[in-house]
Amino acid sequence: MKFKFYFPLLLLSCTLMFSSCMEDKCEREITYVTYNPIYFSVDEIRADISLSDPQALKKPGKIYYYNDFLFINEQKQGVHIFDNTNPESPVKIGFYKIPGNVDIAIANDLLYADNYMDLVTIDISDIYEPQTAYRVEDAFENYYYLDPNTNILTDYVQEEVTEIVDCNDVSRGWGWELDISGPINSSGVFTDGGNFSTGTGGSLARFTINQGHLYIIDHVNLHVYDLLQEGNPNKVNEVGVTWQIETIFPYNDKLFIGSTTGLFVMDASNPAEPYHLSSYAHAFACDPVYVKAPYAYVTLRSDQNWCQQGLNQLDLVDISEITDIKLEKSFPMENPRGLSIRDENLFICEGDAGLKVFDINDPLTLDENRIAHVKNIKSTDIITLPGERNLMLVIGEDGFYQYDGTDPTDPELLSRILIEK
Repeated sequence: MKFKFYFPLLLLSCTLMFSSCMEDKCEREITYVTYNPIYFSVDEIRADISLSDPQALKKPGKIYYYNDFLFINEQKQGVHIFDNTNPESPVKIGFYKIPGNVDIAIANDLLYADNYMDLVTIDISDIYEPQTAYRVEDAFENYYYLDPNTNILTDYVQEEVTEIVDCNDVSRGWGWELDISGPINSSGVFTDGGNFSTGTGGSLARFTINQGHLYIIDHVNLHVYDLLQEGNPNKVNEVGVTWQIETIFPYNDKLFIGSTTGLFVMDASNPAEPYHLSSYAHAFACDPVYVKAPYAYVTLRSDQNWCQQGLNQLDLVDISEITDIKLEKSFPMENPRGLSIRDENLFICEGDAGLKVFDINDPLTLDENRIAHVKNIKSTDIITLPGERNLMLVIGEDGFYQYDGTDPTDPELLSRILIEK
């Protein structure tokens, strides 16, 4: 709305009608966004986990693959389970309701998941009859607020509000308002390693299993759980990393941790005692990482929430000297997110721009060797699997896509599971 003021005329009007100007009440209509808190009781959060009927995919999060089963996170709600024995036609099995869930990791038929403030272990040796095996209560207690009525502040719901206010009320209508009752956050997980029979997760994971230990990052710390006692998570360490860490990727006995400000390498040769080895800093941006020695591939992107001023590029980081990693070269991208590498091919999710495939036989010239571009999907993360069909599992805002990647220059769509609004 535009306003034009004609000062002499306005002054004359108020001079002639001074008393009226003083007595009239000035009101204005404003529209703003408010964030209303959502609470759950402790009993609701800690209810036994079971298999319910299949549900529609509405707000997909991260993906995980284990023993021909596909697990798709429904953000903050739980996990969809599919039998993917036939990738051309995944079969819906059901839904594990896990309030507050963001990430999972699986080893030896035990599924580890964040359940708001708790870390829960679910026995899925019978996928149709999951059993809660262990629960670490308040594993993430610093990220949730407990009110006096023992309810947990778990999230906020956005609501647009229009109301009439006094013209002189400058405290309202600045675009958004937040009912702050306490801090919120969540933690997550993923991948494979060690002697455990594990699954495979994407590059956006916050959980990973390696050398018989479960590693979980929150936004500041690395939490270490020993799984060697029949899979029962026993917390053995907590290591500060930096502010706003986002993703974790295991490579041999090293942990590569991506943050909004750089890449951090932790030595986990003693899996219970990881320590900082080296790091490199980049401009403020959201960044997952994938490793294929002697390089780490780091995607940096701008984001409408945390990383509005971020770059959109791929950083090639030389890790040949692990105690002194350094940027080798940067390549411009559109809006890169999750990534994966299989053989000599690099797969990068580019959000609304789809999925791109690069030949990395010569990583320094990968920008000249894009071999495929899958359009018309909104890709967020990808898992590439070895095997006869070289499966490519892609998740995005619009759903899940599965490709035969035998010919990486021309991925063949096998199946898709679209969101339902």
